[in-house]
Amino acid sequence: MGWFLVGSLRTALCGFVPHVSGDPDLIQSSPHQAYYRISIDSKKWWAWGLGGAPVEEPSAQNRGYGWDAIAIPFDARGRVEFAPVYIYTIIPEAFEEARLRRLYEGITTMADVLSLYGSVREVRHVAGYELWYYQIRVWNPAEELPSGAPAN
Repeated sequence: MGWFLVGSLRTALCGFVPHVSGDPDLIQSSPHQAYYRISIDSKKWWAWGLGGAPVEEPSAQNRGYGWDAIAIPFDARGRVEFAPVYIYTIIPEAFEEARLRRLYEGITTMADVLSLYGSVREVRHVAGYELWYYQIRVWNPAEELPSGAPAN
């Protein structure tokens, strides 16, 4: 029971995205550097209040293109509050994961994120945190329409 209580407190104290050791979706390099890599098919990101994330699966209607999204939460001081969330549609992009490894909880500022990612695509407020969304254009050639085929 004691371990459950400690785990519950850790989850409760880290914002709306739980930071649970051993979670296979949590990629952690150091105590202050972690991010979540979540498939669009997972229910986690919806449960965390990220259901409005600007993600779109590649499809024939959009010529095989789609959007992955990265959600970066900030505290009232303008610092990364806890593990950002990478919501991917096909496979995670290695370049984007390398950028996420440059974000440190409690250290990285909004200005640092702007210099790393550029202008903010979308800003939302979720559970008392300012959340910045960045979109990553993805392409799945298997979803591209053959030349001359009608798009239903």
